[in-house]
Amino acid sequence: MAFVLLLSLCLTAALAGAEVIGHPVEGTGFQRHSVDGGNVTFYLSTRVASRPRPIILVVQGTGCASPFAREGDRIVSGLQSLVHEAAGERAVVMAVEKPGVAFLDNPERPGDAKGCRPEFARRYSLDEWCRTLARALTVARRLPGVDPSRTLLIGHSEGAIVAVRLSNIVPFATHVAALSGGGPVYLFHMAEFFRKKGLDPEKELYPCWSEVLKDPESTSRFCWGQSFRQWSSFMRTSMVREALASKSALYFGHGTDDEQNPFSAFDVLRAELAAKGRKAVFDRVSGADHGFDLAGQRAPAGFAAIFRRVLEWFGLT
Repeated sequence: MAFVLLLSLCLTAALAGAEVIGHPVEGTGFQRHSVDGGNVTFYLSTRVASRPRPIILVVQGTGCASPFAREGDRIVSGLQSLVHEAAGERAVVMAVEKPGVAFLDNPERPGDAKGCRPEFARRYSLDEWCRTLARALTVARRLPGVDPSRTLLIGHSEGAIVAVRLSNIVPFATHVAALSGGGPVYLFHMAEFFRKKGLDPEKELYPCWSEVLKDPESTSRFCWGQSFRQWSSFMRTSMVREALASKSALYFGHGTDDEQNPFSAFDVLRAELAAKGRKAVFDRVSGADHGFDLAGQRAPAGFAAIFRRVLEWFGLT
């Protein structure tokens, strides 16, 4: 509680010097904003000062790619654009650059931190990412055209636990949708993943994790494509733990055919929250993969469908 109060005071005190002039991201319907000397960069869809709308923050998954990328002579947008399409003018949609990631960064293997900017490996952790998101949100919700009374956080994959964790840091997150995010500590997810690939977790998972425990703040040593510092920060908590602590309305979605985050983790989450009497929406999507696509369905149809359900649950009708 003391940490949340201190963070709130620090963010409020820093607002006076924030530079929030937006610069259009060509062809996307978003504007780019930077604060704190460029250390925090976020994007907002079009705002109308006379018609305040709630913010929907979209938190991306694993890796060091920007929410925007250049393809040929045009700029393409990530999941935030699908949410924007579904929400239309009923909400202000938001995305934020991860610490150590610059606008339009698009490495060949974005999920492997070894191919990212050195600054990403040095700065990125669960706590640092949540501080960045909290700072950006606190600035954005005070801008003209934003209704601060309701805020929806949507996170996918790694972004799911980040979104729920963020709801325990900022007091104004009224709703959180965690998609394909699992439930227990990440070691469980990874053990299940390795088994499905025909690998033994006792050989592929736990020996490297033992090394992480010996040097948890290392930014130059890696397991499974990410730095020791990143892994140690995420392993200190779990979706179950963050969900039980959250005061926000919660929505969990997971596909039964998810090959990246096992559906068994969703079952664990469902059981743990039920045992504690924690109410939430549990959207079990039969036959859907990590991106909620069904067999024979063309991406991103699955994302579009679940985003529509989430927005209806949020009250955007």
